[in-house]
Amino acid sequence: MPLKNPVDSRQYGVGSRKSYSLLLTVYCLLFSAYREPRRVHGHTMYHRGSWQAMHPTWCMAACCLLLTAFCYHTPLLGEESAPNQHGPGLALNQNGSGLAQQLLPLLSPNTLKGASVGISVVRLSDKTPLFRHNSRELFTVASNMKLFTTASALDYLGAQYQFKTRVFYRGEIDPKGRLLGDIIVRGGGDPNISGRFNGGKVTAVLEDWAEVVLQAGIKEIGGDIVADASFFDKEWIHPGWPKDQLLSWYCAPTSALSLNDNCVDVILQPGKNGRAEMELEPGGGYLKVVNSCKVSDNLKKARVHVNRDPDSGEICVKGEIPQGRKSPKYSVSVPVDNPPLFLASVFREVLGKKGIKVSGQPRLLGAEESDQTTWKLLKCTTSTMAQAVTVANTKSHNFYAEQILKTVGAEVRGEGSRPAGLEVIKELMFKLGYEPREYQVEDGSGLCRENRFSPEMITDLLVFMYQHKESETFVSSLPVSGIKGSLHKRLKGPSCMGRVKAKTGYISKVCALSGYVETQGGDTLAFSILVNDFKVAPAHVKEFQDSICRVLAGYGNGNGNRKM
Repeated sequence: MPLKNPVDSRQYGVGSRKSYSLLLTVYCLLFSAYREPRRVHGHTMYHRGSWQAMHPTWCMAACCLLLTAFCYHTPLLGEESAPNQHGPGLALNQNGSGLAQQLLPLLSPNTLKGASVGISVVRLSDKTPLFRHNSRELFTVASNMKLFTTASALDYLGAQYQFKTRVFYRGEIDPKGRLLGDIIVRGGGDPNISGRFNGGKVTAVLEDWAEVVLQAGIKEIGGDIVADASFFDKEWIHPGWPKDQLLSWYCAPTSALSLNDNCVDVILQPGKNGRAEMELEPGGGYLKVVNSCKVSDNLKKARVHVNRDPDSGEICVKGEIPQGRKSPKYSVSVPVDNPPLFLASVFREVLGKKGIKVSGQPRLLGAEESDQTTWKLLKCTTSTMAQAVTVANTKSHNFYAEQILKTVGAEVRGEGSRPAGLEVIKELMFKLGYEPREYQVEDGSGLCRENRFSPEMITDLLVFMYQHKESETFVSSLPVSGIKGSLHKRLKGPSCMGRVKAKTGYISKVCALSGYVETQGGDTLAFSILVNDFKVAPAHVKEFQDSICRVLAGYGNGNGNRKM
């Protein structure tokens, strides 16, 4: 059941207030003509209160007005159905009638075999809705949730916001270069400490920190490597995420102090005696992995399964990889269970490789260690929100989206938690004219099935961000048809190549595609295509969405709003 938007009268049908006025007029006419029957001298006389005594002229006038009101209130082909109607709810603006003629055949009930489909298309130059189909119904949006998360970050913090990770030391350094104290790494939510922006070298940032430690004259550390992740709360995994998928890279935990997307890459390649050799990246001994993978001559693709022992915490890697010199290495990313301790462990190993002896152990900052007056800054590493937004949307990266969400909560609400970040998203939705009761939001990435928005809400967001001062960062962060991101293999034909910039989304029985399309006529359209509860293969749903995008790419009157 769709929820009403109190600030948008369009949901009741075009001209609805006038239609209600006509209905009220009819009621007054009928009431004035109604007479009550009375017995007078043995005959029935009609006074106010009876329909039989209505004058034919009054009756004719009332019926005409009633018919007029009914016709005026009933949505024509070209208006959205009332929100409580369970029908298709088509809305075809006159300017989009050509679109309707091409899109309606694609919406045949046989196309997706009973799936729920919602569509909203808006021309950006004048904000004109061109096509609607169940556009105010709520749908599970999957990774289209990232549009709201990244838009909130750009709106409240800006593209040039800097994530900051600081390295301190506390204690004295004796004449021999021994630090009589600890090295402390304080996290600021940065998701970019990895090889992604460092030439593929996972430990590049940590090696830079080790060089700074050496430059400070520290040759030996008598204390511990301490991880301070207090910028975020300790809810590393959303409680509603699917339990059977928590060892998948896309369920990696969040933390104010993170390394390599909070995953260890398990790299397998053919070894001796029919067994697969294993390498861990990064190392550090933090993650214990038991490898029982074998090599097969009959395989073309690797079949590898990863499990975690619930008692010991060990990772068990099983399965087979193909044999042959030309076979590439097979890699699987496994989430860690304690991100800040993971980083501290790897940093300790990096320091050792630089020749810096560490007597203590990696550990978390204790609550009793809040006094920072004796901490001395060694290094502050930064990266930008623009970088994070780009990875979150282009790669559809859940870890990045959740890091962004908590960072927004910390900076705007003073609490680095999921609920605080969601409150900021709700503030953005209020700017768009929506109350929290009209939608559902549970996480920043879309992995939760309870994230439910309407196609019209998404196109409203897209229109808002297209006019935003951070529009360039937002739009350029989206996958591009036939070129990059999760759309690089889709819409590669000449009519759509490079014209569609949109966020994909997929979880079981949910497929979403929302973004912008530059038409051949020079217009730019915002669109959202949400599909839930389909029983066909996901590839069929994606082709359905792509066929709509091809129609949209062919639309345009040439007046245009070219900006993409």
